[in-house]
Amino acid sequence: MKVKFGSILFFTIFFMACVTVNIYFPAAKVEKAAEEIVKEVRQQSPKKEQKLKKEEKSPPESELHKWQFVNCAYAQEGVLEVSTASIRALKTAIKKRFPKLIPYFQKGIIGENNRGLLEIKSWQGVSLAKRAKVKQLVEAENKDRTNLYQEVAKNMGIDPSQLGKVQKIFAKQWQKTAPSGTWIQTEDGKWVRK
Repeated sequence: MKVKFGSILFFTIFFMACVTVNIYFPAAKVEKAAEEIVKEVRQQSPKKEQKLKKEEKSPPESELHKWQFVNCAYAQEGVLEVSTASIRALKTAIKKRFPKLIPYFQKGIIGENNRGLLEIKSWQGVSLAKRAKVKQLVEAENKDRTNLYQEVAKNMGIDPSQLGKVQKIFAKQWQKTAPSGTWIQTEDGKWVRK
């Protein structure tokens, strides 16, 4: 009886240990990536980009050895840890679409939800013809953002079950950089104007 009870206890503990696997989530890395991607897409740091471009120019040959280390350091400083051809293509598409979305953000027609996606908030003052355009813009944006989150997660080795965390981190960055007048959904689901 003792042997049977001991065996059952051993297998129960072993099974529970296998089931309670803790999935690592690199929140700090995702936050950094989200901040860099969103700022680039929303063009929040043109001065820094100009400064980096000036520093990347080659110094005179006589000073090349003196400045070579500094140039390398500047080149590495702004490099995003998460970058693939897919991520760059998605960023380009989102960046290109952003100017078209700005008036709809400012008028309160669309908003940034707490899952990192856009939502249509109001059709007030929008003609039927424009509604179709807004819907297309929002659908295209949400599709690209969803693909971006998946690519970032895949590139960082994040389990697909953790995708919701990636989206929430990106949501905070989109909301932070949204134009004035944008509807923002708080974590508890309430909507407020920025």
